[in-house]
Amino acid sequence: MLPRKTKSLLPGIALAMLMATSTISQARDLVIAQGIDVPGFDIHAHSTSAVEAVFINIFDYLVMRDQSGELQPSLATSWEQVGEDAIKFHLREGVVFHDGTPFTAEDVKFSIERPALDESVLQHSFYDTITGVEAVDPHTVIVRTNGPDPILLNRLSRIGSGIVPKAYVERVGWDGFSKAPIGTGPFKVTEWRRDDRIIMEAFDKHWRGRPVWDHLIHRTIPESSTRVGELISGGVDIATNIPSQDRERVDASGVANAVPWPTFRVMHLFLNAKEGSPMHDPRVREAIDLAIDNRTLVDTVMGGLGTPVRAAVTPGLSAVPMKYYNTFEYNPERAVELLKEAGYGPDHPALIKLQGPAGRYPLDVETLEIVAVMLNAVGIETEIETTEWSSFQDRVWNAHDVEGIALIGHANSLQDGYHAIQRSRCGQEYSLITGWCDPKFDELVQKSTITVNPEERNKILKEAFDLNVKSNTIIQLFQVENLIGINKNIDWKPSPDEQLWMFAAKPK
Repeated sequence: MLPRKTKSLLPGIALAMLMATSTISQARDLVIAQGIDVPGFDIHAHSTSAVEAVFINIFDYLVMRDQSGELQPSLATSWEQVGEDAIKFHLREGVVFHDGTPFTAEDVKFSIERPALDESVLQHSFYDTITGVEAVDPHTVIVRTNGPDPILLNRLSRIGSGIVPKAYVERVGWDGFSKAPIGTGPFKVTEWRRDDRIIMEAFDKHWRGRPVWDHLIHRTIPESSTRVGELISGGVDIATNIPSQDRERVDASGVANAVPWPTFRVMHLFLNAKEGSPMHDPRVREAIDLAIDNRTLVDTVMGGLGTPVRAAVTPGLSAVPMKYYNTFEYNPERAVELLKEAGYGPDHPALIKLQGPAGRYPLDVETLEIVAVMLNAVGIETEIETTEWSSFQDRVWNAHDVEGIALIGHANSLQDGYHAIQRSRCGQEYSLITGWCDPKFDELVQKSTITVNPEERNKILKEAFDLNVKSNTIIQLFQVENLIGINKNIDWKPSPDEQLWMFAAKPK
């Protein structure tokens, strides 16, 4: 039998052990909900900002934008121009990848030369001015371009320029890397449950210091109503793309706030103008443009959040003609006349399919439905087809197989006018979808890549924008002003580039 004194200590010891166990198990987690999952972790195979919003926590760039959009040192501590076509970068020492291997100049050369030199990768068009990267020594590189490149730093601060470990990729291949990524970022991936969640843990050896969060969890919740429900119940801490009609519900919950989030994103309609399509006729394309009331879309669908535009231009971008911002053309009577001139009318209506994703953007399906009503009003018959994002991306967008009109929202990770239009060059992504190809346009876009005088470059890009807008092959609708739900216990502010940089998030 135990002595009386010893026996009386057992409840206290048990309680202390229980409290210690409880403290250990209470990991500090930050949970984020988006509408889509990443298709994989190959940094050169994606151009979606919601994917980069995940990647930015795993991979570092040579330079990175701060909250105000200014370029700041990251894996490069400093840089200088060493010729009109070369910049030397001095790399940060003592940095290691998630597997503990040192970060060196060879990793930079490997990471940047792939999108620059391999035309088969999706990100190539954003890096095709780069002719090579010279590893001068383990902590110095020189990035060379095919002439002066006024936005090289912009290119090296966005998705596609994340730095990966050369030795690891060469060992497992890009397919293996896409499933089990390694970077130098503040969080490392420990588990990926496709279409459900990505679980990351804090990287203790991150060069900025350890994040305050033990785990960063990105959940995939396509349904807006479910995301909102999880936010106000405390199941997630941050939820993107809150529908405008749920704003009051979130704010009244006492748990979270719906915060306005002006972005660089513009909603586009991509028109298949190839031969055989009704929209091959420029009069039909102009009629479609004139049939759409951009302001009504913003006011009725988006609850007033957004600004009408006629091109992919927003405040905060460089080298964009702002004459296309906060303006639109709406003339349904002229639209009817143009359709009649093109041979369409009540007895022979134009038949056009509207395609788009469901749940990728705020109220994307509703936007297509209202566009359909507006086109119906001028005598265009429509059919709507919406699918979840990955299916739409693979079957329609990446296959360049838009049957009629496709709704897509594109942001601007370069934060420059070049990004807004360069994919409309002959043979590039937008051109393959719309069928529009203008050598004069291509010449102007190419000239903008080597013109360093800002005023001259602005004029060149303005002329290119004018040609692109005049073609009516891409009709821009409005700048997106998202709503993002943020738990009241989280101290974090969203930035217009739509990146979910969670190293900056702190508990209140």
